[in-house]
Amino acid sequence: MSLERDLFGLDESVETTARVLVADHDPISRHVLARVLGASAQLVVTGSVNNHQPLRQWPLDRVDVVVLAVAPQEECTGLVRQLGLRKVSVLLVGTGWTQRRLDAAFEAGAMGCLVKNIKVAGLSAAIRAVASGHTVLSPELHTLYARRTHAEPSPAPAGTEHLLHTLTSREREVLRNLAEGMSTAETAVRLRVSPATVKSHVSHVLTKLGARNRLEAVLLFQHGDRSADYAVT
Repeated sequence: MSLERDLFGLDESVETTARVLVADHDPISRHVLARVLGASAQLVVTGSVNNHQPLRQWPLDRVDVVVLAVAPQEECTGLVRQLGLRKVSVLLVGTGWTQRRLDAAFEAGAMGCLVKNIKVAGLSAAIRAVASGHTVLSPELHTLYARRTHAEPSPAPAGTEHLLHTLTSREREVLRNLAEGMSTAETAVRLRVSPATVKSHVSHVLTKLGARNRLEAVLLFQHGDRSADYAVT
C-alpha cells in the first residue's frame, strides 16, 4: 500500500504514535500480527482479541485504533459503530471487498479499508494515519470506490444542498478531484496551486459541511445533486 496514493490525499509523513488493539478470530493470525506491529517504534500494541467475543471483554482503555480483520461474508458494521461510540477508530483489513461492503463500512464509521495482503510496513503507516484522523484505502480498492461516483445518487441528507451552496467554486473543484481518487499533490498540480493551498481548501470545506474528515465531505458532495451548479454565497 502506498499512502501517497490513498483516496483522500495523505501525502505527508505521519509521525503519530498510536495505541493499537488487534482483533481477529484466527488466533495465529492475530498473535503474529500483534507481534510484528509491536516491533514498530511508533506503535504500542495493547493486546489482541478474538473479534467474535463480546465487545465488553475487549481491553479498549486508551486504545486509539482497532485493527479489525474481517472475513469476506462477515458483517462488521454494528461492531464498527459500537467502537465509534467509544471514540475508537477502526481500520478494517480483509478480503472479498465489494462496492456494497466498502460503502457500508465507511458509512458505519470505519476510518480505513485495506486488503489483507498489505505489507506490514504499509499497515503500520496506515494505522498511524488513521490515528491522526486521516481516512485510508488500499489502491486495489480505488476502482470499487470510484464506481459510486457514477452510480445513481441516493437521496441527499437533509440540509445537504444548503451546505453545498456555501462552498466556493474552488472548494467544489477540490472535492471533485478527491472524489475521483486524486491525492493532495495531484489535485494541486491539476488546479495549479500548492499542496498547502489544497489542504487549506479542504479545511474550509470540513468546517462548512460540518464533516469530521475528507471521507464525510466527499460523501456529502456525492449525495448532493450532481447536476446542480451550486452558487457561491
